[in-house]
Amino acid sequence: MNTTSIPAPAPEVLRLTDQTTLFLIDYHIWSGRKKLRPEDLRMGQDRPPDELISLGSKKVCDPQALRVFHRKRRQVERELLAVGTRFLGGYLVPNSHAAAVLVEANRLTGEARAAAEAFLADYDRHIDAWCAAYPRWEPAILKAIDPVEVVRAQLRFRVQALRIETSLAVAEDTLAEDLEAVGETIFSEVERMARHLEQSFLGKDELSQRVLGTFRRIADKLDALSFADYRIDPVVRSLRAWLARLPATGSITGGLFLEGWALMRLVGDAEAMARHGAGLLALAELMPRDAIGQALAGRSDDTVDADETAGSADADADADADSDAVSGMDAQTDSDAFAPVSNDTQTKPAEASSTRAEPIADFDALFNDDPVDGQDASQEIESTNASPALVPSTTPEPISAQDFWF
Repeated sequence: MNTTSIPAPAPEVLRLTDQTTLFLIDYHIWSGRKKLRPEDLRMGQDRPPDELISLGSKKVCDPQALRVFHRKRRQVERELLAVGTRFLGGYLVPNSHAAAVLVEANRLTGEARAAAEAFLADYDRHIDAWCAAYPRWEPAILKAIDPVEVVRAQLRFRVQALRIETSLAVAEDTLAEDLEAVGETIFSEVERMARHLEQSFLGKDELSQRVLGTFRRIADKLDALSFADYRIDPVVRSLRAWLARLPATGSITGGLFLEGWALMRLVGDAEAMARHGAGLLALAELMPRDAIGQALAGRSDDTVDADETAGSADADADADADSDAVSGMDAQTDSDAFAPVSNDTQTKPAEASSTRAEPIADFDALFNDDPVDGQDASQEIESTNASPALVPSTTPEPISAQDFWF
């Protein structure tokens, strides 16, 4: 007898199915609505209020009394999505987190069942209160009321945890195709998690500690699911490296703020995460160049390092202090994630006198990108301070050809 050999599932399929558990949220919630009938509209001269009718149905119970059940379902969904992702109408959760997730889901489900019993115990009171709120349409409401036992049968709350096994005889290719899309689904879910992060960055030069919770939740979710797609791990490493360098208290400013800006744009775009994970997009490309200038200009004197504010003995030392002020931020970031600031955004000082320069009074002017007629930043600062010029002790060297000698 000839038997048809069925190919084994691909290693990628086995890796995902063996390492994950599929959770199903089986919450059936009574709607508290009944179909709107023509006779309902003839029971009064006025049109029923919007609070009573909606989309061809009439409400026979206060929706506020049923809101607790929808809230519990959303809480269970958040628990599953914290470390899992949507898949085949359910939620795919790594086996390493499945036990803890199931405990929390069962706890929330128990609370939903307790709330259902409390609602059913006060069912008649809820109906009477709703009729009292709309006395003109009380007959239409009472005609549509179901007995309490019928309502009880329409309230069901449970969470199922299932193992996925590929059926070799039925559509193994379909499962493989579904699993291939898991990475894209994860990035889309993270993009939704980060949809409000931009509001914490726009028009600001510092980041509050409370915003970091969103970044940490995103990093935890991606970390738990990093085995599902090779592009996830580079995004996780970029997030973890930044979070590890942040101060425990206080606002995030300077180079760390700019790195957070780039990460905000990264996790807020599913395509950007996919490209970054594939090595096609560097984190520095997500940082707007004008944001660097804004952050540098907005830094106060008390946040500047002492070696940045100290004067230099010669022109070479001035140039070193200038470059250290910019590259000092970059030293806080990963060398492979950020490229140093380009030279065209820094001012190059001209030749200085042999005497020791006075300490710079205005450090912010050191980052002025528009030097005046070949003069360096330090000369411009000295002119604004109106300090007397230093008299050289030796014969001055001839100046460059573009100046005039008298």
